[in-house]
Amino acid sequence: MKKSEPDIFIYKMTVDSGGAPCVFRSLLSLAICKPKIRKSAKKGALIFGFGGKKYEERLIYIARVTDKLQGRDYYQRREYAGRPDCIYRAEGDAAVRKASARYHVTSDEKRKDVGLHFENASVLLSENFRYLGKRGTSDYKHQHRYERLRKLIAGLKRGHRRHHSDELRAELLALKAEIWRKYRRMRVGTPSDDHHRRPCNTESPSASC
Repeated sequence: MKKSEPDIFIYKMTVDSGGAPCVFRSLLSLAICKPKIRKSAKKGALIFGFGGKKYEERLIYIARVTDKLQGRDYYQRREYAGRPDCIYRAEGDAAVRKASARYHVTSDEKRKDVGLHFENASVLLSENFRYLGKRGTSDYKHQHRYERLRKLIAGLKRGHRRHHSDELRAELLALKAEIWRKYRRMRVGTPSDDHHRRPCNTESPSASC
């Protein structure tokens, strides 16, 4: 990969309830779940989220990372306090889940999300994205020009993929360009899941948070 080319992260989602990613007031954030992507991705990286089997492997969203916050920043700055995925607060030097939190209410995901003292907190922000949600489709499966992508998604299980062949990278960038041409608005659809309390990774170990 040339230095001028972006990292591209691809993963499957078992939950699309508006928490990860969270789209609120023209800003997409990835603050909970997917800790490895949040830690590794830098500004300029592209993230592709596809649905798991439950969602017929539909394209859920594509986002270019335009900013990244570390540590307590996201959870202490007033501009982010009202965002649905800002579910932690600082109590002394400890991270505590807010009583009003909409997500991760049935299990304690603090260590994975932010760490006990925000030492693992990494939040990816995007002002350049297309979130499709329920309106996402699996049309790419039926187009010959995305054949490598179709095979990747069909076989993708645990975790994410970051390193791709030149041919697959070309397909991913072509898909992004197609989606940007098709949709002018950044938020195209609503979350696929109506129930925001459903925990991640309850149905399949193939696509965990």
